[in-house]
Amino acid sequence: MVVVTALGVEYEAVHRHLEDVREVELPQGTLLDVGRIPGLDWEVALAETGPTNTRAALVTQPAIEYFDADALLFVGVAGALKDDVRLGDVVVARKVYGYQGGRESTDGFQARPDVWEPPHALGQLVLSARRKSPWAFLTPDARLTSPPHVHFEPIASGDVLIGSRHSETARRIRSHYNDAVAVDMESYGVAHAARMHNRVRMLSIRGISDHAGPGKAASDAAGSQETAARHAAAFALRVLRDLRPTERPAPERARGSAVVLVPGPGRDPAAEAWDNRTVTSVGGQEYLLCKGPEDLFHESRDGDVVRRQAVVRVADPGSRGSYAWLRQVEWIRPPTGHGRFDPLAVFEQEATLCRTLRGPDVVQLTRDGNTATLALSWPADPKLGHPSGTLYELLPEPPAPTDPLRLWSVVKGIAEVATTLERMSDKGLSHRALRPTAIVMGRPHMALRDFGLATVPPRPGENPGLYQAPEQRYGSGDRPGPATDVYQLGAVLYRALAGREPATGAFELPPSALPSSAPDGLVHLITGALRKKPSDRPRMRTLRLALLSAARELAVVPPPPH
Repeated sequence: MVVVTALGVEYEAVHRHLEDVREVELPQGTLLDVGRIPGLDWEVALAETGPTNTRAALVTQPAIEYFDADALLFVGVAGALKDDVRLGDVVVARKVYGYQGGRESTDGFQARPDVWEPPHALGQLVLSARRKSPWAFLTPDARLTSPPHVHFEPIASGDVLIGSRHSETARRIRSHYNDAVAVDMESYGVAHAARMHNRVRMLSIRGISDHAGPGKAASDAAGSQETAARHAAAFALRVLRDLRPTERPAPERARGSAVVLVPGPGRDPAAEAWDNRTVTSVGGQEYLLCKGPEDLFHESRDGDVVRRQAVVRVADPGSRGSYAWLRQVEWIRPPTGHGRFDPLAVFEQEATLCRTLRGPDVVQLTRDGNTATLALSWPADPKLGHPSGTLYELLPEPPAPTDPLRLWSVVKGIAEVATTLERMSDKGLSHRALRPTAIVMGRPHMALRDFGLATVPPRPGENPGLYQAPEQRYGSGDRPGPATDVYQLGAVLYRALAGREPATGAFELPPSALPSSAPDGLVHLITGALRKKPSDRPRMRTLRLALLSAARELAVVPPPPH
């Protein structure tokens, strides 16, 4: 998918939705940013062309060829030609008129229209998106007093900037192209570039930033371009959500920019359905899957139980771009009779914990036949409009230790999380699945993404991996409990301080195993938390208070909040 913009404000409106961005240089020297959008199965190449149809065509055509693009969106702003089209509305071009084509003679100007139209199927996607949650991709900082309207109407395009509706160019458009509702300076060139590639599907999506008159400068100064560009980008992604890549022979797609995520080799066939989805619907509520690291986007099967999890965008106009932590359990063949643990009941118990222990808000809780689903609120980054990151993103790649500023953030954040864990401990509960990705960097505090294994009976071998406590392993004589959470927080702190996880089986760590620059109190706290026997570890309250003290020691000059 190639997305073309003309102006910097349009480029930024699209770019803020991209993740995992890398820069690509075309042979002609044009630089594009290539990334992915959470919840969509497309790789997106984003270009900024500058104004005029000629520049737009010269950049778009080689970008289509280089990326072997399957689809093309031209996203940005335009001026309204009709009074019933408001600032902030979005116009999707049902036609693009090149209004400068014609013949001048003694009889005056005689138009020779050159018209581009999108394919019928693409137009149907536009109409469908307009009816069904058109603003699902508006970022959380976009506060709509009233939703913009989406118009599927013709636009006119030429290289003349119209500063008055009484100008000769404006009168010419009204005379020869009087069904056009908006005007811009680039759509015609982008449409011509797309026309050279028969298989490329193209749409021009324009947010209205002015009324093509003398008030343009005042509208722009009031932020109308930013608003219009943001609305155009959001609706473009809403259309893209339902657009499917065109099937092509394998050799043709070797360098294609339409990338569909598929299961890797050796995956359980039962997991393919989750991996291949862009949207999942639960009880009438749609969620856009944000496909990312395996620890956050995952599907697994344990006997007859399939478990799924993902960070999702809530596709709801009232949610204003909110996110959720979606988990689902499917019991393929529940046994008859009683006496066996019910894996579907754990979400009901966890939802209760969320309310009683001040955990994440419950977005949705459903149980339908053999499937249970729980969606918990996930904070958004108010600047980027993306889901907030996890503690993992504060930790450098091994073997580098965490720098002092980040270490302060980690220690302070874990102390905040320990407050909730202490309340759990007071009720005899334990998380037992703590790791960096289980802690979300919300604002103003870090928080648990969920309650882990608190509603699941302990069993040998649970929580496999680098943060598994000794008592969770097979053959251990100790029972997992609140001390397990202390060990796992100690392991996360060790990772932050030493730049690596503690080696498996390496207990009773001497203080010399940690950097000499670390505060003594923090070093002794970590070594105590990592003791093999649960009874030898500090209590969660002791851990929390010691972390607060260490955070004050690290904050000689208080850093800005994470």
